[in-house]
Amino acid sequence: MEIKRFRNKYNLELIPASHENIILGNLVWDPLIGKPKFDHPGMSEHVYNTFLDAGIISRKNWMKGIKDLDKEKIKNAHLADRVIHMESNVITTLENPIIQDLEARFELNKINNFHFGNLQIKTMSNLNRIRIDNYLEILKNDNWKTYDGKIRRVYMITELYYGSIQIIMDKTLKSALEGTIETSSLQLQQTVEFDRSIEYTFDHKRVPFAMRLEKMRAFNA
Repeated sequence: MEIKRFRNKYNLELIPASHENIILGNLVWDPLIGKPKFDHPGMSEHVYNTFLDAGIISRKNWMKGIKDLDKEKIKNAHLADRVIHMESNVITTLENPIIQDLEARFELNKINNFHFGNLQIKTMSNLNRIRIDNYLEILKNDNWKTYDGKIRRVYMITELYYGSIQIIMDKTLKSALEGTIETSSLQLQQTVEFDRSIEYTFDHKRVPFAMRLEKMRAFNA
């Protein structure tokens, strides 16, 4: 599935540079052309960083806000498609550490099918949305310049999606791949063999592959 088709079907964005430190509340610059970016001149890394820099919360509340978002539970996702198929040309553009670990040791073009399965989601709770919305109102009223310059034109992550990485390949490549797995940090969950092919499932290790973004200027509780 191409990135544009993925966005149109699920109303989600693939995460171009994924790692376990990406959490709810991270700010994202979504350009009209190209991939979303986690850094942009003048943009804070996290929405609570902006509140702290503007002086409307204490360092204690800043730390509590980020911890509360990070502690949101990962639950099963209720998407219509429980498996998201990806094309190899898209997979190579994702800087997911699990994919990169596999790519460094194995030729991905030898894989017949690549998909994310056993989908799970982490969602910003209503309580956390209310807190952020309240702080945004204070920021608008007390420090419009900071709000306008650092927040109003960016997006915020309000959902993160996780999925086991599943690949299907010809059985003749079994020895080569399993030798690769032994020398990597990949965590193999299960293996299913068919007549001529074999499916491997790897744990996502709490690394998200997709996110839901909301415009900060339209965000509300």
